[in-house]
Amino acid sequence: IFSNMKLPWTLMKNLKLPRRNFAQNQHKENWRFTLAKSLFNSMRYNRYGLYTHDVMYNYSHPVVCEALRRLPEEVLDARNFRIIRALQLSFVKIHLPSEKWITFEEDVKYRYLTPYIEELKAEQAEMNEFDYLKD
Repeated sequence: IFSNMKLPWTLMKNLKLPRRNFAQNQHKENWRFTLAKSLFNSMRYNRYGLYTHDVMYNYSHPVVCEALRRLPEEVLDARNFRIIRALQLSFVKIHLPSEKWITFEEDVKYRYLTPYIEELKAEQAEMNEFDYLKD
């Protein structure tokens, strides 16, 4: 729809777009890093001490359910603690102190469901390949 639409020059002239973002200069990353970091900060669940995988609560999706089931007990307990703490903070309408917020870099480093989801995808691909060879 908007691909054929041209913006008027006055609108384009008034847009103040920076040539380079500080985050791009600091991390030597592309625009995707800056966009992902901006989206992460706009979600605001890091202010409650939650990681991205803590808010993956789609229990109707079988891969997420199985990945959560395969988590070690101490990781699952830590996840449940963070979720309960976030619910309590949300109930009283306060955030954690800013030094306890989860940063984007910490969040990217601690994606604890990723190995289990990749393992499940590999298992599913192996089962599909076996079913294909069996037929």
